[in-house]
Amino acid sequence: MIKFFKKLLVAATVVCSAGIAATAAGCNIETDHPGIKISVEFNGETYELDYTLYRNMYPNTVRHFIELTENGLYNNLIVHDYTASASDWFTGGYTYDGTAYTAARDSGEGAMREYLETHSVETSYLELFDADKLTPTVYKYNPTEVSAEDALPTLIGEFNDNIKQEIEQGALSASFGALKMFYYDKTSKDKVSVTPTSGQVIMADYKSNCATSLFMIQVGATSSYRSNAYCVFGKIDDSAKLTELTEAVSSYLKTLTTQTLSAESVSVENETETFSPDDRRAEKDFSLPYEPIIIKSVKVTKF
Repeated sequence: MIKFFKKLLVAATVVCSAGIAATAAGCNIETDHPGIKISVEFNGETYELDYTLYRNMYPNTVRHFIELTENGLYNNLIVHDYTASASDWFTGGYTYDGTAYTAARDSGEGAMREYLETHSVETSYLELFDADKLTPTVYKYNPTEVSAEDALPTLIGEFNDNIKQEIEQGALSASFGALKMFYYDKTSKDKVSVTPTSGQVIMADYKSNCATSLFMIQVGATSSYRSNAYCVFGKIDDSAKLTELTEAVSSYLKTLTTQTLSAESVSVENETETFSPDDRRAEKDFSLPYEPIIIKSVKVTKF
């Protein structure tokens, strides 16, 4: 159990890393509502989006997002699933490489699919988990004993379809600017054990507990996705900059004959080493903006 205690230590101290530079005491105390800043670049302009996160309602999701942020996984990514009428922008899975992106854009669908598969953050994500940088919340099979050796590199789904009894203060509404943790549907019908905030280990569907690093920003007044099936864990502080950004994207697209790029049958894997490959893999058809929407950085502004 040595590794298990090490993971607990990481979980307990991860909030101190930014605080060392920020305070003489060397550690920030966790608050109910941490803050983050997402810097988005589009067509040469940068837009700063400030968010309030809801640790009091979704502690595991917020901790996971902050751990990924602090370890730099969310820097220099692209919005990888997009249409002009999209209600949500999907990101968190693929890095941005200007030269390679432009070459793929000019070469067609097959090249764009290859770009996404070769620029996936999956390997970096798994390296963070193996290095004990991510606090585990999902485990294989055993409903009565949590063992470090059984930990999976996925995130418990803190939404009503999964652990309704844990959402004590009511789910956040999915309004314009909402920040949501997301996962692509898996076919697996297997059960896993999860550790809700109550501390009682329960059995739940793997498909509801297989999120890794993907998140989405809602850019429509409403979302086409059921709110019970994802976690809205952050709200934008001031929607003016996001409105400015979405209007810039919309205006730019009106000048183009080709507005989006296609990448069909992109392999999206979730390497849990638990279930068969067919159960943890999904193939998705992506639509990317011709001019990339780049997540330049995500930074914690308040713990």
